[in-house]
Amino acid sequence: MLLALVPLCATAQVDDAIEQWMQEDVPEEQAAAAVDMLMQLNYEPVSINDTAAVRELPLMTPFRYRALCNYITLYGQLLSTKELALIPGFDSVTVALLSSMTTAEPYNGRTKLRWWQGHHNVVTGIGGTVEQAAGYRDGRYEGDNLHALFCYNYKYRNNISVRLVADKDPGEAWGKSNFYGYHVMLSNIGRLDKLIVGRYGLQFGQGLTLWTGFKPFSIMGGTPERFGTGVRQASTFYEIDYLEGAAATVRLWQGLHLSAFASRVQGETLAGGHAEWRSGNLVAGVTVAATRLDDSLAVRDYVYNQTRFRGQRLLNGGVDVTWQWRRLTLYGEASLDGEGHPAAIAGATLTPSSVNRFGVSYRYYHPLYYNLHAQGYAIGTTQGEKGVTLDAATQLPWGFTMLASVDLHHFESLRYGSYSPSSGAWLRLQVSRHIGQRMQATVRYADRLKERNIPNIDSTLYLGEQTLRRQLQGELRTKLGLWMLTTRAMYAHFGSENVDAQEGWLVAQTARYAKGPLQVTAGLAYFDVGGYYARLYLSESCLQYAWSIPMFYGKGLRSHVVVRWSINENISLAAKYGVTRYLDRDSVGSGAAETEGPARQTWFVQLRLKM
Repeated sequence: MLLALVPLCATAQVDDAIEQWMQEDVPEEQAAAAVDMLMQLNYEPVSINDTAAVRELPLMTPFRYRALCNYITLYGQLLSTKELALIPGFDSVTVALLSSMTTAEPYNGRTKLRWWQGHHNVVTGIGGTVEQAAGYRDGRYEGDNLHALFCYNYKYRNNISVRLVADKDPGEAWGKSNFYGYHVMLSNIGRLDKLIVGRYGLQFGQGLTLWTGFKPFSIMGGTPERFGTGVRQASTFYEIDYLEGAAATVRLWQGLHLSAFASRVQGETLAGGHAEWRSGNLVAGVTVAATRLDDSLAVRDYVYNQTRFRGQRLLNGGVDVTWQWRRLTLYGEASLDGEGHPAAIAGATLTPSSVNRFGVSYRYYHPLYYNLHAQGYAIGTTQGEKGVTLDAATQLPWGFTMLASVDLHHFESLRYGSYSPSSGAWLRLQVSRHIGQRMQATVRYADRLKERNIPNIDSTLYLGEQTLRRQLQGELRTKLGLWMLTTRAMYAHFGSENVDAQEGWLVAQTARYAKGPLQVTAGLAYFDVGGYYARLYLSESCLQYAWSIPMFYGKGLRSHVVVRWSINENISLAAKYGVTRYLDRDSVGSGAAETEGPARQTWFVQLRLKM
């Protein structure tokens, strides 16, 4: 039954993952990188039998990767992605997500290159808002309100990748201050694991010493364990935290991989290397990175950022280890900066079966640990934080599946909004059940306790208070022939010791129809959110590189429609229109972004060519 439900869940699970990240206050840029990666894999899936390519998938963990490799060795290559459900560690949620990113095409290993057999892919689009914001009317914005993009990508199997991108954001003048990027990448050619010139990312160990670009987030019972994929291409239109220059990884002999990199981006020079040893169930690595800035970082002297880095040079080094023994995985990384300040994380994950997983981890990041490219697991940042995380995924009686996690943390450094050391806790719980072969019901609950400055008092006192945000969400997905229906209801409550409570709720209905070359998705939501701290997010069907996860605050209606039409196997068109109409205001936004009237409308059209 679970295998039959995989097609029903695949696209929906991707939307769920993105939506959950936004509920966790993930920065918008990180969410954009996540959407970019997931949608690109959706359009250009990799073969699950290509173990070099699947190692870079965002859901892959050391245990899953090892289990997949062992399965292929024992039983041969997979004939269907549904076969993943037979492998330890691959629960139904993970199988559903991976099914939208992978295929079961046979993989013949490293063969002779035939670059002329590669595929060309072009995506271009334009969109904007119907209403003109104040900044466009009075000239505060240099350009118009249009968003335009272009992406050309050439790919030959998992060996060659070439990409050229250009992006104009709203408010930018055409041809001025726009974003451009490229990369040329060779992979899996002889002893060359990877060579990339242009924009790229680096992901090593658990992210404490060096990790750039997209980072995985702990979602509803997900383990904070990272799976560093080393040198990789950067997200297409991710305009921050990328590297530019050259990087390479070579395999000197069986098990030993050496990486070297050099980057120069906007006044920052980064150089270093990584050595990794893979032997059986053991993976161990050493990373060294040196950073030099042309000028010291301009950090304003606010109370909360007195421990921020203000120099020009940084040196970071670390050691990471992952070891598996049967169903147990132990992992960790320890890192030091040039002044000897430490950051460390260690954890263990036990996977008794495909539907059961239990994990624990502990982290400690020194208040003065300086690293401009650290993205280890943290509630805040990889500085001035310590905490413990417990997570579990298990099968309950009567067909219910439960995901749960709790994180207890303490911030030793001052933070924005909390001008004293503070503590917090985060509980997340999800229970889901398949009803027959056409329906899936899910209930999510989250409790987040944290401390902040008491607002609206003498700003020199910096007195603290505890706050608690609770959110409950129910969801029902139904597959009826060519239709997929999704019904959702959300409720959020925010309370503190000295400020009135805020509440918000939302109900939404989405319908997706797909037949042959045509797919149409439409959605309608009603929301009533009484305060910013009770705000809610709801994922919507997106176009590639033009994603949307509206934040709901106030009272009103949100509707959208997305149409995709595959003219033939090489040409496809897509368009999206959305409108948010508020019932409690006469204008939308503030300052330069303010528009007249109670509604804001957005549109985007996109052309995709495959050759």
